[in-house]
Amino acid sequence: MIPQFISVFCILSAVIVISQLVRLSEILVTFGLSVENLLLPFLFILMPFISIIVPIALLFAVLLGFSRLSADGEYSAMMAAGYSLKRAMLPVLFVATAAYAIAVMSAVYFESWGRRETMKFYHRKAQTELDNMIKYRMKEGVFQDDFLGYVLYAEKISADHTHLENVMLAPGNESKKEHFTLLAPAASIDGSVEAGDLRMTFSYGIIYTAKPASNDVSIMKFKKLDLDLLRIFRDQIFGPDSEVDDYRNFGPLELWNYIQKVQTSKEPRDKENYLKARFLFHQRFGMPFACFSFALLAMVFGIQDERKGKSYAYLFSMLVIVIGYVLIMSFKYLSEKGALSAPLGAWLPQIIMLLFAAFMVYQRNRLPPSESIFDLRHIPILNRLKRKHAK
Repeated sequence: MIPQFISVFCILSAVIVISQLVRLSEILVTFGLSVENLLLPFLFILMPFISIIVPIALLFAVLLGFSRLSADGEYSAMMAAGYSLKRAMLPVLFVATAAYAIAVMSAVYFESWGRRETMKFYHRKAQTELDNMIKYRMKEGVFQDDFLGYVLYAEKISADHTHLENVMLAPGNESKKEHFTLLAPAASIDGSVEAGDLRMTFSYGIIYTAKPASNDVSIMKFKKLDLDLLRIFRDQIFGPDSEVDDYRNFGPLELWNYIQKVQTSKEPRDKENYLKARFLFHQRFGMPFACFSFALLAMVFGIQDERKGKSYAYLFSMLVIVIGYVLIMSFKYLSEKGALSAPLGAWLPQIIMLLFAAFMVYQRNRLPPSESIFDLRHIPILNRLKRKHAK
């Protein structure tokens, strides 16, 4: 099982990495294609998925192992020698416990670490890119059409690139909502990228605003206008909703303290974040518990009657993954809406799947491989009810 687990884990990780190429394409184009810009982001982004990959990799690893035992006739020989499925379950539970420990560590520590490092990495790259734009790309008497999504023109620029004269700022070609032109006799750039406070200040200027479907023009004069260049650049790359202090970036202790902090808040947003953060705290321990139910189900699916020929083990496994995902997402929705407590919403899907898996193992252990475990004749409760009805 262990070699199969490593192989499947690597394959699933590669699939996750490939699926993120589209998401990171714009950022890679912005920052340039290098080994650092390619490998580190994928490593950080992969961390939140490890707690999901591990149970799925374990399911297919156990499935492949027991399918091989069954296909080679070794499982039938084991049964003939008195080696029951319960006894074969012991090494599976041992591997599942180790996988659960890995998944919990990934969910509790590596997931938040990966999210934090992802934001830090791209913010650091954004700061470097913005610093190069201010210091080296701005030229006097030249229309710069890639200035944070705007068109910038300055008739004169000081040697240290901090003071500009006769400045014009307008939206770029890709902007569809904003239609304005800003003119100012002077502008200055204050602060620094390293300090995280870089601003561009326009003095005694005029803003001409026009509506797309109208010829009306609005004119507004101002004495001073500040633009947070660093914030604009971050929003352009990451979107306006990206936050470094997102509760998903917190470790276990920080997340617990955050839950206690927003628990008594009366703000609607804090109440919503409280429900989501509380569920996330319990989910990080509950989600990896799928290792046990997936491992037990894979044992049952892997054992097939050699005379039937066709095997639906992989179809059943995919069905289990889909059903498990639907269960987890359904209880997550109820918990985040306050209809269900967070511990119950995080653990109840795992308990349901584990009970079903234990029943499957019980059925498979007492029935020969040629008998279906779903046959109504072999379900104990239905047999008892049928006997009572017959009497």
